[in-house]
Amino acid sequence: MIDRSPPTRWGRRVPPTRALVAALVALIVAAGAVGAAYAVKLSTAPSAGSPSRPQPRTATLGLMAPLSGDLASLGGAVRNAVRLAVDEANADAAIPGWKIRLSLQDDLSRPDGGARAAGELAADETVIGVVGPLSSTVAMVAVPTLSAAGIAVVSPSNSRPELTGLATTTTATAATTARSRPYPGYFRLSGTDVLAARTSAEYAVATMGRRRITVVDGGPGFGTSLAQRFASDARQLGAAVTGIHKVHGSLDDESEVASVVERVRAETPDLLYVATGFAFAAHLRTELADQGLAVAVLGSDGLGDPRYPERAEGAAEGDTVVDLGAPLSELPRAGSFAAAYLHRWGGRGNRETGTRIGDPAVSTASRALGSGAGSGAGSGAEAGPPAVIRGDASAVTGAPGPAVPPPTAVADVIPSVAAYAYDAAGVLLRAASSVLPGRTGVDGAARAAVIAALRQGRFVGATGEVGFDEWGDAVAPLVTIYAVRDRAFVVLRVRRP
Repeated sequence: MIDRSPPTRWGRRVPPTRALVAALVALIVAAGAVGAAYAVKLSTAPSAGSPSRPQPRTATLGLMAPLSGDLASLGGAVRNAVRLAVDEANADAAIPGWKIRLSLQDDLSRPDGGARAAGELAADETVIGVVGPLSSTVAMVAVPTLSAAGIAVVSPSNSRPELTGLATTTTATAATTARSRPYPGYFRLSGTDVLAARTSAEYAVATMGRRRITVVDGGPGFGTSLAQRFASDARQLGAAVTGIHKVHGSLDDESEVASVVERVRAETPDLLYVATGFAFAAHLRTELADQGLAVAVLGSDGLGDPRYPERAEGAAEGDTVVDLGAPLSELPRAGSFAAAYLHRWGGRGNRETGTRIGDPAVSTASRALGSGAGSGAGSGAEAGPPAVIRGDASAVTGAPGPAVPPPTAVADVIPSVAAYAYDAAGVLLRAASSVLPGRTGVDGAARAAVIAALRQGRFVGATGEVGFDEWGDAVAPLVTIYAVRDRAFVVLRVRRP
């Protein structure tokens, strides 16, 4: 989803005209998705605030996202989605006797911004829960502060394993160590690096049939031990890992690219697994082609940027990318959300040129912006860019396949991490609706009750089944596999639980 690409500069685009927005909404209605019941609409109650009734009390829902800087367009889409959820709940009087206020905190997708934002929210006694952060790097700084204040946190896109107590290494000792939950009030809707690595290894070995794999490890900014996890999983599936080569994945260093090319020449792999940013990967891809080294490339979500196939030109044709989350075109329940979003916001506040695919979830996106949009910032969350279209396995094999339909219009305007953020807000609002009525204020007991409600509740949201296991991980995380075809990303398959 958003978790692992270095910060990128999103292009500006003229917001869609009213005609285009109407056309997109009509498209969703025609698909039948608008009729899908979306359970984030909470139980209704008699209208509050009439002259004969006391004024409602106020509780606050916090949002941490990059609202300025390079990722402001992505953060704006998330802000719009969360605002939509809050306004719907208030309009429906979903929490009798209460109104929800939204506190917007710009975390800049940087640890320092996250620390400041978390401090602001922790100091606000009316905060009942927080949506975000998008970035795992930010979450590693912010979640301890929010957890110490007893505040529930639901991220749409974080992927770093240690946030929910998963081991960060693949050693036998770590595997036998009892798992513990470091932050009882932390939850996420994105899958983790563990899931991304395992899915990638299974696809490489079982589906692509690769047996000799060279791994390029871009460092912790592109997933805590993601490359190491992939290598371990690939070995367990019977592949030989010919080498693991560490580079500065957020840079485009000529000498490092040349070094990897020479390793590939010496090791003769039939697959290159690349966990770096798009710039390094594109440079590496063109160098391999220039040197006549034909090898398939399977990338982590750091390659999920339209600039990867653009810069690599024809050399990237057929390359595959594994990303947590799924674009809106692959979320059957997202129609009602998309229609409401477009009606309210049009195409404003969304990622445009330069956006990543899958957005875990960051993308979550998006994949989550997390482990890396810059080890100074965060990395990518998880929603299909204009280039993402539906495809089939022929994108990799070259075998004949059905004609690929045109890009899904909705995915052009709404990043999927916005849908995940909408569901993150929805699950927090549902929990608050079971806790706040009858209370006189937000206190430690109310916050603890919200966390307890999050552990138990499940509903069907825009992204599918929304709920958490005993560790706070999503019960139904999605993973999408894309391929490059004609310098665009094509959805090959979505792995569902």
